[in-house]
Amino acid sequence: MTNRYNALLSRLIGYHLQSVHLAGGYLQFAFASLGRGDSPVLTFEVMPVLYTSTGPLTNGQPGYTDAIRALIGHHVTGTEEAAGEGFRIEFAETTLTLRPAAEELHGPVIAMLSDFGDSGSRSWRPGVEAFEYLAEHGPDRHRVTGDRRTM
Repeated sequence: MTNRYNALLSRLIGYHLQSVHLAGGYLQFAFASLGRGDSPVLTFEVMPVLYTSTGPLTNGQPGYTDAIRALIGHHVTGTEEAAGEGFRIEFAETTLTLRPAAEELHGPVIAMLSDFGDSGSRSWRPGVEAFEYLAEHGPDRHRVTGDRRTM
């Protein structure tokens, strides 16, 4: 199987962030582009770190949600995804990085990208490709209430 790191994520380049939805432990970005008929959606099940001109901001820090909202209307200028490194999305003055620690995981999915016009979609999971460093915390390691499997 050929790894196609960044293949789908890089398709966000040129889209602008149209809206942000922050609720219940997840963050969702909706993108749009005048020249394209689709509206991709990126959902984070783990909160990303934002790198701004004043330094990094993490979930819960003062200014974190303001910095996220400030991205609305800005275009994606670059993306990067690499084995064991997670991924990053670059805007003009802010870079969003997703490389969670094991204790930040809340379930079997780290992030999802979907709703491209050609049905292109992807889920990022612990232990797979860009998040292979989380292998011991993969989908089978997340217990569901009432699950009696041993770990």
